[in-house]
Amino acid sequence: MASSAEMRPGRVVNRRLAGEDVVVYRTQSGRLRAVRPYCPHLGAHLGHGGRVRGENLVCPFHHFAFGPEGECVQTGYGTTPPKARLGVLECREAAGLVFVWRHARGAPASWEIEEPSADGFGPPHCTVRTLRAHPQDYMENGIDIGHFQPVHKFSVEVLDAPHFDGPRMTSTYRLRRVAGKANVLSTMAPTTRAVMQGLGILFTEADLRTIGMQLRVWFCVAPLDPGRIELRTALSVRFPRLRHRGTARILAATLPKPLVWASGKNADFPIWENKIYLEHPRLAQGDGPIMKYRRWARQFYSD
Repeated sequence: MASSAEMRPGRVVNRRLAGEDVVVYRTQSGRLRAVRPYCPHLGAHLGHGGRVRGENLVCPFHHFAFGPEGECVQTGYGTTPPKARLGVLECREAAGLVFVWRHARGAPASWEIEEPSADGFGPPHCTVRTLRAHPQDYMENGIDIGHFQPVHKFSVEVLDAPHFDGPRMTSTYRLRRVAGKANVLSTMAPTTRAVMQGLGILFTEADLRTIGMQLRVWFCVAPLDPGRIELRTALSVRFPRLRHRGTARILAATLPKPLVWASGKNADFPIWENKIYLEHPRLAQGDGPIMKYRRWARQFYSD
């Protein structure tokens, strides 16, 4: 929904999630909160003119104030506040990104985001892009190993086959360059571990031993409206074998941005934006466990 860096204390932002607006804000003490957008008093949109005052979110219309748990604690004219509440949504921070839980039937979060230790990694460089695609298609791209060679010009050597366990999928593979153009990472043939969490979070960590660097990327997808997603990435690096720790910290702080630039445009984007979903695809050997992935993905949909 946002990056942690942009959510400074007192900031209020309006975001789109599954066809609805969500207002995300941070109180002056640093608490991150997410609420449904409309004031229960007379319906003003809190994402357009709402502001933080101390620990409260204040409506732009009549200046009714709402506490961190959503309760109305004050009116704009000093009278007794009504028994009114904002719709509070569960939110989390991980890897320098802000996540908001949404369930079609309003159920609470049924699993938590697993975040590995950030020890030695520099601050992530975050990017955002809007695409015509579906979250399930985006995540399926990591399972579809058959497309890597014709589209990205590198092959995938599967070291640990995808393992599905509850809300998570894990796998380990190595990228290898083939004839023709390939990106800088595949040239180094890194060993990469991938962890998929739900249909919105893909975490990868690559070990580029030839240059002594470890690279970590979070790919996070939020459905905006039917057929439209927002893709946020957070890339960070570290140099665990570099003896001079000051140099390691400088490189970890400065390299993520040029690495994102060097990765170039993703050749998958125009394909996703113009493809259709086939419920019964005609698969071939070498496609990867696409149907196993799709059966696993069903758990994230309501009836």
